[in-house]
Amino acid sequence: MKIEEHDYAKTIETLMANVGEMLDSANARERVMAIRHLAAGMEFLERRVLLDAQSSGLSWAEIGNVYGVTRQSVHRRFADETIAPPEFFDDLLKELDEPAEVITTLNRAADRARHRAATR
Repeated sequence: MKIEEHDYAKTIETLMANVGEMLDSANARERVMAIRHLAAGMEFLERRVLLDAQSSGLSWAEIGNVYGVTRQSVHRRFADETIAPPEFFDDLLKELDEPAEVITTLNRAADRARHRAATR
């Protein structure tokens, strides 16, 4: 699901339109599928809104206050996804002098990702 910048209301409308008929179905399986699609869509939207807010300057502590949890809790839940502009990686590669640096840097990033996944 792709969301244009700050087009969250339209995303909700589209999501509801996509699952609306399924929710009204006489078929129980379709209703279950609809609620699963709705939950997944809302989770995606929630992550996107929070990551946009954080990248716009709202601190994890402020976001945590809205959720009624610590900044660590909200950071742990939502910060595992990094949104980087496309030019970020081009700029990063330009700064690295040797191919061996690229491999080392990517290996460290992969190790961190594996560690995060293992501690969940």
